[in-house]
Amino acid sequence: MVGAKPQVKVSFSVRFMMFWVRHLQQCIASLGELWRTPASSLLTIAVIGVCLALPSSFYLATKNIQQLTNYWKSDSQISLFLRQDISPQQRDALQQNIASMEQVASVELVTKQQGLEEFQQTSGFEDVLTLLPENPLPDVLLVQPSADFNSAGAAKILLESLQQHSLVDEGRLDIEWLERLDTMVSMFQQAAWLLILLLLSAVVLIISNTLRLNILNRRNEIEVMKLVGATDAFIQRPFLYTGFWFGIVGGLMAWVLGNILLIWTEYALQQVGLLYQQDIYLSGLDFREFGLLMLFATLLGLIASWFSVHRHIKEIEPS
Repeated sequence: MVGAKPQVKVSFSVRFMMFWVRHLQQCIASLGELWRTPASSLLTIAVIGVCLALPSSFYLATKNIQQLTNYWKSDSQISLFLRQDISPQQRDALQQNIASMEQVASVELVTKQQGLEEFQQTSGFEDVLTLLPENPLPDVLLVQPSADFNSAGAAKILLESLQQHSLVDEGRLDIEWLERLDTMVSMFQQAAWLLILLLLSAVVLIISNTLRLNILNRRNEIEVMKLVGATDAFIQRPFLYTGFWFGIVGGLMAWVLGNILLIWTEYALQQVGLLYQQDIYLSGLDFREFGLLMLFATLLGLIASWFSVHRHIKEIEPS
């Protein structure tokens, strides 16, 4: 045909590069759309940041409580009172045997002489105790369970196992406080997870509703774009990037608010610790946890925006 323009073939590499260039252009353009309405955008981001800061704060609280309970559990020991008639060789062999167990972190020996001397110093009956014909106290092995076996159930099983030894007269462990501690930590974790799910649901609803309003405000523009042949995927892309920016900036705000809350809580606890001459320090998010927070916030923004945008863009058709 005379006057027909020759078709220009575009290589795959050029098409691939232009695909990402268009994505970058729409990504920057969506950030510009947020900048054109700073008041509403900042309000939405602030709400998202607060909703994400609370779950991260609950996570930090659970993390620090777990560290604190592990510290308390590390002080719990099993006291094994040995028989009076065993020889030092049998006692030392028993100590080595228990120390080699997987469930045991360390074993400390308190001889009957050491126990008597300590009792004399703390009881105030030194003169009376010197009149005893023989030392009535037994040798004691202080068994420290390892980190994987210091829960109430595991410590109880370990105690029952050690008590069955023929050289052990009696074993003691305060199981009740460990069980109460495990129950309280479990209750707090379950409540924290429930609140986290509710707050994350709030984030999804906030982002979905914000983008729904944006789509309704640009309904005429979307209809025109569909009339000239724009696909739904092309129209949806800027709104998806808006959810992407909501997630990133909201995650950063959540990290800042979480650190502020952590510093304030640590300061308050240190004032209490001064009364008991204890230094209290709280752990924040490390680099890996910060990366997971940002990744999760970004994915949450993208998923929430996709569900909202995919549904409402599809419903708009040119009249």
